[in-house]
Amino acid sequence: MTAPAASRPVFAGSVLPARRAGGGQGSFLIHELLGRGATATVYRGTDLAAKRPVAVKVAKGPDDSHSRRIHDEARMLSRLDNPAVVAFVGEGRVPDGHLWAGRPFLVEEFAYGGSLAEQIHAGPRDPREVAGWAAAALSGLGHVHARGLVHQDIKPANILLSSLRRSPVRIADFGIAAPAGTVPEPGTSSGTVHYMSPQQANGGPAEPAGDVYALGLVLLECLTATRAFPGTHVESLVARTLRGPMIPQGLGPGWVSLLGAMTAMDAADRPTAAEAAAAAAAMLPRPAAPLLDLAAGFFLSALKMAPPAPGRQPLNPV
Repeated sequence: MTAPAASRPVFAGSVLPARRAGGGQGSFLIHELLGRGATATVYRGTDLAAKRPVAVKVAKGPDDSHSRRIHDEARMLSRLDNPAVVAFVGEGRVPDGHLWAGRPFLVEEFAYGGSLAEQIHAGPRDPREVAGWAAAALSGLGHVHARGLVHQDIKPANILLSSLRRSPVRIADFGIAAPAGTVPEPGTSSGTVHYMSPQQANGGPAEPAGDVYALGLVLLECLTATRAFPGTHVESLVARTLRGPMIPQGLGPGWVSLLGAMTAMDAADRPTAAEAAAAAAAMLPRPAAPLLDLAAGFFLSALKMAPPAPGRQPLNPV
């Protein structure tokens, strides 16, 4: 018999044990609800040993697919170490005596600044600010891709802002990330419809170029506060198989060049994340001499050292 709701233990205030990244045990205090997704519920928590805030993502139900997604995400995050990717802290299973006993959960870095989705709701963002987000997010994607992984669900809600100085953004939600080349099961789709590349929308294998395309649409939306392919899911999917997004010339030649390349219809015509990061960094404001923008210098050097693939035009970083 199911106990009345009033007699069930409240999840907020619970202390959950978890295996830390790299070994050892940790204890995490659960606070308020942050959000609910299709397969998980996210709470703010505190790492009691480190005295720092964390995010705790708990499988939404007993469904095996939900549990598998939490385990898969923990495994993916444990392989990544980049300032622009949320840091993996640990994982565990809700112990007996707690609400949702037996459900797996993961613990990750807590980002303080909300998401790009919230920024977009406020209207078009300053291009200089967006250039900083772009350079950081693309550097994070480059790290993900170098590890042989594809995120597959880049969208405004999954790019979190951070007040920490090491990176202005964090890429989050690796629940459907997959090794590059993974072919989806017939009849299934992954990702968010309004940001899928044409190849992903057609059920193609996971590929880094799909992440680059999706981030291109996200950046365009940050600059215009308008979705590139609005409408119903079907209308949005059909439109992107017929044309690229409309990129306002008023954004300037640097943005037109970068966004046009990132959202090219043919995946082979898109830059790598590292190449796109270099072009974005070149649009960052230059500090007064004699200070140097180390990030911009690094990415610009990377752009010059990495020639484009055959048949692809180099990006205009100006």
